[in-house]
Amino acid sequence: MYPPFNHNDNENNNSNLTNPNSSAENRSNTNPYQAGNGGNYTQWQGNNYRYVRPPQQPVPPGHNSGSGWQRPPQQPEFVRAEVVPKKKSKGKKTAVKVLAGFMACLMISAGSIFGFVQLVNNGTIQLKSSSDTTAPAFTINKVIDSTTKATNTSTTGQLTLQAIAQKVIPSVVCIQNYQVTRNARFTQGFLAGNDTNRTDSDNSTISPASEGSGIIATSDGYIITNAHVVADATSLKVILSNGTKYEAKLIGSDNVTDLAVVKIDATGLTPAEFGSSDDLKVADTVMAVGNPGGMEFNSSVTVGYVSALNREITNSETGYTMKCIQTDAAINPGNSGGALVNMYGQVIGINSSKIVATGYEGLGFSIPINLAQPVISNLKQYGYVKDRAVLGISGQFIDNVTARFYNLPTGMYVSSVTSSEVTKAGIKKGDVITKIDNKAVTSQNVITAVVTAKKPGDTVTLSVTSALTGESFTATVKLTQATGK
Repeated sequence: MYPPFNHNDNENNNSNLTNPNSSAENRSNTNPYQAGNGGNYTQWQGNNYRYVRPPQQPVPPGHNSGSGWQRPPQQPEFVRAEVVPKKKSKGKKTAVKVLAGFMACLMISAGSIFGFVQLVNNGTIQLKSSSDTTAPAFTINKVIDSTTKATNTSTTGQLTLQAIAQKVIPSVVCIQNYQVTRNARFTQGFLAGNDTNRTDSDNSTISPASEGSGIIATSDGYIITNAHVVADATSLKVILSNGTKYEAKLIGSDNVTDLAVVKIDATGLTPAEFGSSDDLKVADTVMAVGNPGGMEFNSSVTVGYVSALNREITNSETGYTMKCIQTDAAINPGNSGGALVNMYGQVIGINSSKIVATGYEGLGFSIPINLAQPVISNLKQYGYVKDRAVLGISGQFIDNVTARFYNLPTGMYVSSVTSSEVTKAGIKKGDVITKIDNKAVTSQNVITAVVTAKKPGDTVTLSVTSALTGESFTATVKLTQATGK
């Protein structure tokens, strides 16, 4: 089995990645535990994983708890023209010439239209859909080498490592995640100290829970980071490389892809230059820029190589598999959301995770910027990923042990329904989904993997067992569009 993955911030959270070849499947919206070690589970505990007992399973109802032919375009109407009488023979010849010329032009035009349509149909010419109104959050520049012709947006000439650091460091920030914590002021049920007039709210404070990194995308304050860097934050603070501090607002976060956008009220910032991750090659030199350990080691740079491309990494919480850049540039807790930079000083990846296990070293992973751009653009404009399909339920996976205890089948226990399409299909709270599109639900990630591969309006076929009657039935459910709520 592959070792667990760690999201690289200092927060005590459950976001982690695992290799998809591991026996434990990954990536579903709400499963912070990873099976292993004979039924125990691993959970991130700040700087490492420890084995813990599985969370309490839900109590089902009934138990006590705790291309085809198209009509051609309308041709121009032929209108009779008045002709000034001249010599008959000459006039007749002139009329024939005019008519022949007109017909020739018409044939050429028709041929041009047909040719254009063919180019569109075979994909040589692509027409942008008028419904696609999402503006790119940033521009990706093409890298030019000796074998590539220049384009409008291009960069030539590699930089020295020192020049890269000088260029990129001002564009990478530290992000502090503040959360509400309770002060330890009670001892054996009595209020410690002499202040007996303090209320319950007096015993809560907002303190920094974690620190990560971010990349300035625009000069007016939009910043890219990882979703797990800003997760569960009561408030956010951004610290520039020069030490200037700003309060930050969360614009949008997507747990599926582990990407987020925050905004600070500032102008004249130094935005990063972004380069095409599609131009990367294995063994290219790259630099990681971020804040390992937070502000204590802020604006640190490490240098390494592209170890592999398109490395499929699956998030254990959401089941979403993304093809990442693997690098041996040192990535540590606090580097999450920071920049992976090519030798032209262009950001080509967003650092997000690494393997943390005895015997493994130099295995860090970054989200390719070409994959991140459409997600970031949606988050910046809408606050969520607009065209994301969702099933419309929430729940918890029931493993074999829990299933036997409650006399239920193994599968996804439905704890709530948030889509009318699910209700119309006859699925209710307490039901158990055992199959989706004929695939056995052996983990919550199975459902997420099927749903994220589809579009809103597509359908899935579910095998469901009623927790009340024990009867099984098949339901077809139309997927709805994510709304960010």
